[in-house]
Amino acid sequence: MADRQCLLLQADYKAALSEKRQLMQEFGAHEMVSQFDALLGRLQKSSPEGEDISISYLNGVADELKAAMADLGVSAERLNSFRVVTTLREAVSAQMTPFDDGSGLVIVDDGVFAVCSAYSYYATLRTTRWASLQNLRESRKSGMYGNAGVLANALRYVTTHQRLLGIVTQLDVRLGPRGVLTAGWLTHCAHRFIIAHEVAHHVLGHSSAVNSFIPGEHVPPCSDSEQQERDADRLAFQATRRASAMGSGRLPARMYEDMNEMGAMIAILALYLAEQAFFVRRGCTHPPASTRAAWLLDELKGGKRRAMQTMLRIPIEATETAAEISEGAHPFSWEALRSTPVRSHMPQSHLEAISWLDALQCWSEPEHVDMLVHPNRDSARWLGEGALLAVERNAAGALRRWGVSEIDIDRLCDPRRALTFFKLKEDLARSFTRQGIGDDLVLPYSVAAAMLAAPRLRV
Repeated sequence: MADRQCLLLQADYKAALSEKRQLMQEFGAHEMVSQFDALLGRLQKSSPEGEDISISYLNGVADELKAAMADLGVSAERLNSFRVVTTLREAVSAQMTPFDDGSGLVIVDDGVFAVCSAYSYYATLRTTRWASLQNLRESRKSGMYGNAGVLANALRYVTTHQRLLGIVTQLDVRLGPRGVLTAGWLTHCAHRFIIAHEVAHHVLGHSSAVNSFIPGEHVPPCSDSEQQERDADRLAFQATRRASAMGSGRLPARMYEDMNEMGAMIAILALYLAEQAFFVRRGCTHPPASTRAAWLLDELKGGKRRAMQTMLRIPIEATETAAEISEGAHPFSWEALRSTPVRSHMPQSHLEAISWLDALQCWSEPEHVDMLVHPNRDSARWLGEGALLAVERNAAGALRRWGVSEIDIDRLCDPRRALTFFKLKEDLARSFTRQGIGDDLVLPYSVAAAMLAAPRLRV
């Protein structure tokens, strides 16, 4: 069963990548499209004939973990019965889906992987020996090493695209060749820990109650037992540490060990941020990042633990800032990144639009209501009427007044279903388009409406 579900999600993922490329073209990011195509071409050549590049990468990670866990004494039967896939569609952050035939499928949202990369490039830049002299001067001028705002901005860039546009993208950090390799390996370590945690649930025999992420199948987003979560983190940490030791070669073993530990911490922060920022309803989530980080710090000793605590200070502060999407939060600001080594291939108009859209999310509730009440023409009065119903805590009534279909209302209001902010916003945008709202207003109106409805749809 895991094989069948894996194939369905892989097909879905290819379609989503095609949509992403089309959106990049529409945004005028022609340089990014060229780089995207070139990267796909290079990776496709390095993959087995006929195999998608994402599948090749995930299978490689799975093979690393199988070898490491086998070395730790995990049975071959359990290790040979899981599959791994990333997705841009399912309402998950990262989860192990067990099936009745004993197989299991690890599903990871591609946006979580992008968040991991943002953390990794920033962490690499902070180790100044990998930066160019120009980067060092820029970094010192901006004070970025002691400023969590730089990383918070990079993270909000990722989460705003995912929440509002359904696009997985990130800003670039200018590094030298060796720095790029280091950041790539650190990102790989973070990806590997996320997957290892879910695989650990499978090999340890953890299970959870049926829910409706995929109707009719057992798909727990995570265990409802804190002890099981801690056991899964411990085994994942041991397995990824062992995998790093088995794969070490070109760099000193101590460096691989350090990057593996930092990668695990990045994975925990990335999952926390994704679950906070991407979802309206998350169902059963992973434990808080601070709790899981403390578990892993317990695995370290003396000076290494103190050094890791120091390293985590800015990433933790930035994560909390990036996760806050409400009145008074700090929205994405491209201007704040101009004097840093952070770069973007997107046109200036797009960067300004993302800044404005993120700021729109941070408006007060009365401001969101006013935006929808303001077009007080007879043809659009229903926008304001729906906004007032949402404020009165009548989410279903608001969605109905906004023209959302009854089938979609049932899904959006079903407390047993996970719900992403993007899904809610998209349903509203489609409805607004059908009712004649102009293309230039559909996005801001649907964001404002989703911000009003989301608190009333949470469980």
